[in-house]
Amino acid sequence: MKNISLEVVREKLLDHIHQEIPYTLEHRLIDWKDLKDGSLRIEQHLIVSKPSQRRILIREKGSKIGRIGMEANEELRSIFKKDMHLIIQVRVA
Repeated sequence: MKNISLEVVREKLLDHIHQEIPYTLEHRLIDWKDLKDGSLRIEQHLIVSKPSQRRILIREKGSKIGRIGMEANEELRSIFKKDMHLIIQVRVA
């Protein structure tokens, strides 16, 4: 299930950024928790080597990573059949 969550986010990255994805992008699952209300909290980090690569992923006011997160959240909700809290952070190593 954890690998599925990583693959869904990776798929959405390719859908939205495709030619601009940095080669040095590292994608990590940081946290996975089943919450008391029955929902699932997933935290993932996208780690790049330069601030310019971070800007490619985030875009203006987080518009690109926000859209990627929303679409991935919807797909994961339909796969796992539960409410999701997907948190994606972009960091520079």
